[in-house]
Amino acid sequence: MTAKTKTLRFKRLISHGFFAPELPPCFISDDLARYRESLWNAVESVPKLSNARYPGAKQFISEPAWFYFPRYGRDDRKHAAINPISYLAISKVLADHFVQLRSASRKSRFSASPLVFDWVGSRAVFRPSIDLRDDFRINLATRHERYVAADIRAFFHSIYTHSIPWAIYGKAWSKQNRQITHYGNLLDLFCRNAQDGQTIGLPVGPDTSRLVAEVIASALDEKLSEIIQIEDLDASRYIDDYTIAVASGLSGDSLIAAVRQAAAFYELELNNDKSAVDLTSKRPSTGWKQAAIAHVPRSDKTTNSFLRFFYEVGRVCNDHPELNVEKFAFQNARSAFVNADEWSVLQSHLTNAYRRNSTLISFLVEVLVLREIEHGDVDKAKLAGFLERRLPELAQENRTGEIIWLLFLVIRLGVELPSNKLSRLFQLENSMVALMLTYASNSGTVLGVVDHSTWQQHLSSQGLKGSMWLYAYESIRNGTNPSTDRTFIEQDPFFSALLNRNVKFFDPERGFASMGSALRLRRAENTRARILRQDFLEDFDIDLLEFDEDEAGQEPDMDFDDEY
Repeated sequence: MTAKTKTLRFKRLISHGFFAPELPPCFISDDLARYRESLWNAVESVPKLSNARYPGAKQFISEPAWFYFPRYGRDDRKHAAINPISYLAISKVLADHFVQLRSASRKSRFSASPLVFDWVGSRAVFRPSIDLRDDFRINLATRHERYVAADIRAFFHSIYTHSIPWAIYGKAWSKQNRQITHYGNLLDLFCRNAQDGQTIGLPVGPDTSRLVAEVIASALDEKLSEIIQIEDLDASRYIDDYTIAVASGLSGDSLIAAVRQAAAFYELELNNDKSAVDLTSKRPSTGWKQAAIAHVPRSDKTTNSFLRFFYEVGRVCNDHPELNVEKFAFQNARSAFVNADEWSVLQSHLTNAYRRNSTLISFLVEVLVLREIEHGDVDKAKLAGFLERRLPELAQENRTGEIIWLLFLVIRLGVELPSNKLSRLFQLENSMVALMLTYASNSGTVLGVVDHSTWQQHLSSQGLKGSMWLYAYESIRNGTNPSTDRTFIEQDPFFSALLNRNVKFFDPERGFASMGSALRLRRAENTRARILRQDFLEDFDIDLLEFDEDEAGQEPDMDFDDEY
């Protein structure tokens, strides 16, 4: 069992909640977590600077490092890596007051995505599967004719930071008590400061944002209960996705109106395009997962076996075009791909699959890295040809999330690319892209001259607070930057503490060490997801508060990430 102290929660939020899970595993925060207390003390000891209202962390205003990651059937979503100084401040408040925040969120009668702290998994805050939403909708068919489906428009990106204390203390009280001696107001300040002082939106990716968003959504649930009477077991919310039974005497439109009113109370808007009244008799999308993986090659791992698998997966894709069937099926065949008898044809098939479904990017890179580790037969010449054409197109469309993963692949597999084929990437003001290209150039995988001029203008104290903070700090720290001048970091009152402890945020050798370790991680995550689902199905409420032990199961590797 893990001792649940505030400082250990602080550590866990940093070590397993800092970088978005949509980033490759080469982005790390272990050092930031290890030295958290001394770093926090150093930050808090910074005196009030000119034009600042407060001393310490309260005066630090920064901008995240942004990137866009693909979603199935929808536009790419903007994700963020919060500045580490700002993240220390936010996670410190959340760690110190986690029990109170969880108690506040538990007042919701509807949540299917409550705060469950995970001490042993890949993330600090465990995210339940969207299957819970579908389970609840199927259960409604036993008692009701219709239900309302509704969700909040651009939930994370539209959250009003002042609504954080509203959710914790109540709106009326918060407007009369704005002092930052109240932790809800302090959290509001730190969240604003982490995005250049803006009051709208929470950065998508860090676990701190998920935690804050659930507290606000739970308060919205309470407000909804005040507006309209809803019986127990007649409503459920998965993150910002509501399912509410249309009980006798009510209309679906009145329920939608009630959700809209509750959302407006917290300065949020209902997504009208996704709000509708559905029949509970509507055929559920159950069984497709089993159909999709029924033909995963097990003992027979020849090309013919895989061709049959691709064909059967394609049939399920055609039956359910609204679902990301292909991603689920391929993820559950990762071991078969890595250990296939005939690799060359499969490499082409997987590359083709990614071209038509960009959400497969992280899977493609993982399988290619693991295949090279296990068998050493990845066709690097063919891969180089693909990358030389793909990367410039992605740069032209600013699809930075895919670029980041492909550059990770270049570095890990040592794929040599000529710099003149990558010139479009040199114009991208993206911290992760710049850092990885600089590393690749320094290590000899990008051949020729790399134009750093767009990025070098951020090598300043101000650059350490901007969206290029990761490049400005890490490329200097690890010695891959053409410039060797560390003065701007050494003289910065905040980042100098990180440099003094050699805190690193990038290690290209991290992650995907072996097929065995990858499968153990997936199975452990699946086990916790199954435990949570069983808890939910008992009474459509989740009583579990923490995951303390990793009870790794031996179930199939069904680890789909909910974005279908």
